[in-house]
Amino acid sequence: MSAGFAHGLFASDSLPFPVSLGGQAAKDGAPFAKIQNPVAADAELAVDSKSDMIIVNVNMVNSKNEPVQGSTPAVILLQGKTKTNLDKTMDGKKLPAGNYIMSVVSEGKTASILFTIR
Repeated sequence: MSAGFAHGLFASDSLPFPVSLGGQAAKDGAPFAKIQNPVAADAELAVDSKSDMIIVNVNMVNSKNEPVQGSTPAVILLQGKTKTNLDKTMDGKKLPAGNYIMSVVSEGKTASILFTIR
């Protein structure tokens, strides 16, 4: 862990930097961090990062938290900002209700977070 990382107490394998969705902070866990309560399809996504580019991949998962076969990941880009909404996908499609894993890539690290859209 670098000395320049201000959020050292949050640093872990599944959550190397703070992420919140729909106003809920992701809770660290193994093997994935988790957003406790279901969120709306247009929930606000906030990433506590100093990076100019944050890349978010969102995959639908099954009951074992494995990516659903044949599903296409949604991609959300945050350029020069740390907040956006879950419905701001590159293809413009809203994510349907279901269970997902979100990989948030920033500062050379990846946060892996499970969440549910109601």
